[in-house]
Amino acid sequence: MDINERIQQDQRGGHSQINPDEQRHYLGTFRERVIVAVKASQLNNAQIQAKFEAALRSHSIGKVLINQQLAEDNFTTYVTIATRTKHPFTLLSHADESSQEDDPIAVLLAADTAINIDHIYLS
Repeated sequence: MDINERIQQDQRGGHSQINPDEQRHYLGTFRERVIVAVKASQLNNAQIQAKFEAALRSHSIGKVLINQQLAEDNFTTYVTIATRTKHPFTLLSHADESSQEDDPIAVLLAADTAINIDHIYLS
């Protein structure tokens, strides 16, 4: 989109997003802000849950974002972890295109600003 078109769209009340596909993939935030992420296929794994909690304990900053649709029955586990580690959390209840990915992110810890961590996925 041309910069002039973008300015005109914003003036008309249109809300354009920066990197909407990236934000959709990372639960509404940018990749550069993600500290740690749990994919949908990993939600039930007790070792992944323990590693996620350890990551939260080692990072006092950030907010936990939980895709409630993907987390389904596991969302309470991750809410409990966030509460135990004193991290604010947000349950995302809207259905989005991330569920169409092969193994989308279901839960993540994101900072308010860019921190650029190379390896965000637990294994």
